[in-house]
Amino acid sequence: MESNGSIILIEGRPIRNCWFLKNNPPYLCPVSNIGHLLERYGAHPAIAELARVLQEPRARIELAGLTGAQPAFAIAATVSNLSSTALFIAESKEEAAYLLNDLQGILGDRVVHFFPDSFKRPAFFDDLNPTQILQRSETINKATTPSTGGMVVVTYPEALFEKVVSPDVLAQSRIEVVTGEKLDMEFVIQVLVEYGFERTDFVYEPGQFSIRGGIVDLFSYGNEFPYRIELFDDEVESIRTFDPLTQLSKQTIGSVRIVPNLNTRFRQDQKVPLFRVLPGNSVIWIKDFQFLLDRLQYCFEKAEQFAARISALDAAELREVFRDRAFVYPADVVEDVREHALVFLGKPGTAVLEMLTA
Repeated sequence: MESNGSIILIEGRPIRNCWFLKNNPPYLCPVSNIGHLLERYGAHPAIAELARVLQEPRARIELAGLTGAQPAFAIAATVSNLSSTALFIAESKEEAAYLLNDLQGILGDRVVHFFPDSFKRPAFFDDLNPTQILQRSETINKATTPSTGGMVVVTYPEALFEKVVSPDVLAQSRIEVVTGEKLDMEFVIQVLVEYGFERTDFVYEPGQFSIRGGIVDLFSYGNEFPYRIELFDDEVESIRTFDPLTQLSKQTIGSVRIVPNLNTRFRQDQKVPLFRVLPGNSVIWIKDFQFLLDRLQYCFEKAEQFAARISALDAAELREVFRDRAFVYPADVVEDVREHALVFLGKPGTAVLEMLTA
């Protein structure tokens, strides 16, 4: 490990029968499973030093020579050591998907989350993708919910281009239902309708709810599965997740937070860049910061062109997205990123360092 001005440079070294980080494939250790391999990474002095430096305010670190799955193991080991949030900014949606697969294989999908853009094709604003909108809501919901463990968010420039709801606004907009507490059904119906939920006979997609006697089924925008809330008079007797296809229960839980459609139910002044949603001790991992800025500028120009020709014939939800123009300016990203610890997977260059330390 060597110091180079404001950057700590960590390169690979051999440890016992393993090669760590540089010049060799990541699976040369004689281990029986991924957990043991992660343990080897986490125990290495370089990872311990990396974790120590990342706790310093506005740390700047360069990791050199990582190939294959090595970046995923470095991120996983660091997150495990620090119990903090890591944001990895890939250069494309495809690259993000590969890293997401690696990280979920190492840490599991409860720790690793995907933050995509809202559209069917990155930087093409003609069609919204409901599945990806749900993934964005789920990730924001998890990132703004207090947790004792670390988490990893994997994203790419086109997804960061869209702002998200401010944590303070989101906290005020959540409805929390807790087992054993009173629940005013009329109030719940009124709020759900205001939040854009549709009342149906059966729920099968986010934004729907149904009421049958003392049973309320609802599919929140910020959760993977719908919830079934059973009432005894006006008291919550039980809350369970269930499979919308089979209607069979999956898990009993003590409480649920219901969030509205984060894409369209809020004004522009209630939205912020993703960087401002992350905890203050979050670490940002990135290959090429200048590429991120260039790509955001490209997205901005494309969005301006699309907004100029959008018409009343376009889908109502799409018009709402562009009405508030809740998009991120490249200059704002510099200000937001500057406050976080940064890990560069490659040489950042003098101009980038000066930009981020000004």
